[in-house]
Amino acid sequence: MEAHLNDTVQDETLRQALAASRTGYFSIGKMTQGLGWESYAYPVALEQLLKGNSLEMILEPNPANRLTPPLAPRQEALYNKTGSTNGFGGYVAFVPSEQIGIVMLANHNYPNGARIEAAHQLLSALTETL
Repeated sequence: MEAHLNDTVQDETLRQALAASRTGYFSIGKMTQGLGWESYAYPVALEQLLKGNSLEMILEPNPANRLTPPLAPRQEALYNKTGSTNGFGGYVAFVPSEQIGIVMLANHNYPNGARIEAAHQLLSALTETL
């Protein structure tokens, strides 16, 4: 996450890979899907994050629009990704323009909504104090 927030990566191949993972290729509602990260224009409402990471979004077909040309990585965006495996859960979110981010790891697979609500509350509190 630090490499995404600070443009100080010296290795050009790694720099290009980081940018490629934040490049948007499809939009689904307010969410933009990249190769690795999902992003939203910042600031983003909690309801949008919850909808973009809902079971309906994950498990059901959703109409997607191809972005031509692809959307270049943005500073004014919240990038996020949920994940879980074998009972463990995680959530990563960061906002380059605010130089803030959060990595949540849990030894229990909490629902996506609970992870996102907690992270949104923390990120909101951090941006109010900056």
